[in-house]
Amino acid sequence: MSAKTARAPISKARSGVWLARVALSIAALLMLLPLIYQLGLSFKAPADIFVKPINPLPANPTLENYATVIAALPLGTYLLNSLIFSLGVTFGQIALAIPAAYALAHARFAGRRLALALVMLSMTVPFVVTYIPNYLTVAGWGLIGTLPGMILPLIGSGYGIFLLRQHFATFPTSILEAARVDGANVLQTLFLVLVPANRAAITSLFVYLMIASWNQLIWPQLIGSRQSAYTLTVGVQSFASGEGGSSWGPMMAAATLASLPTVLTYLLVRRGLLATFSDGAVKG
Repeated sequence: MSAKTARAPISKARSGVWLARVALSIAALLMLLPLIYQLGLSFKAPADIFVKPINPLPANPTLENYATVIAALPLGTYLLNSLIFSLGVTFGQIALAIPAAYALAHARFAGRRLALALVMLSMTVPFVVTYIPNYLTVAGWGLIGTLPGMILPLIGSGYGIFLLRQHFATFPTSILEAARVDGANVLQTLFLVLVPANRAAITSLFVYLMIASWNQLIWPQLIGSRQSAYTLTVGVQSFASGEGGSSWGPMMAAATLASLPTVLTYLLVRRGLLATFSDGAVKG
């Protein structure tokens, strides 16, 4: 085989790699375009927004839109409500997911396969179809317009159980048996052996649930009927549908402030998050 013939497959492989990179870069740019427009318009003066609407980059950046939003909205209250809501949902789901995943991965009981199938089936049911029964339940508890009323119906989720079960199932059973031989009970085996060994998966699940609950809009809007219980997303939505609806600059500034915490959180942990999800997709 000549050197020219040997170089041909390598050249084709490199061309394919660069073609894939170009296609992925274009796709990423298209995905980021709305965010770029949002961020750019938030720094444009109101009078300049429609001067060059195609170009989102501000010629003379200003913080006027952010000052308008901060003056119009109680952002501190909304931010605190969002933190309580997101952390409550996240910790609640993880507190249920860890023991449930352990039982489905390592416990031996009748109906375990059926229980796993029901968990997976629950993941196919959109939460929107449960709005009415959940709303009636929360109303029966007298929790309409409160943060507990928003949190409690969301702490039961099959996604976290299934994800952790996939990781727990790959953990060597011999190590768990050795812990039991040494005198560890079920809770000690779970929280002193299995949980620390799967800290990366649990942390990634925590971040994912935190971001997902932070971005919730319809359910907090349905239950949080009082302004004192508004989350940041609901507060921004009410601003956009009210006094800020015709003010594109302040509306984009409000949307940027609402999305900034989740974007920063994702950027900080993106490598571990993607690696854990990819790992869990091929396990068990």
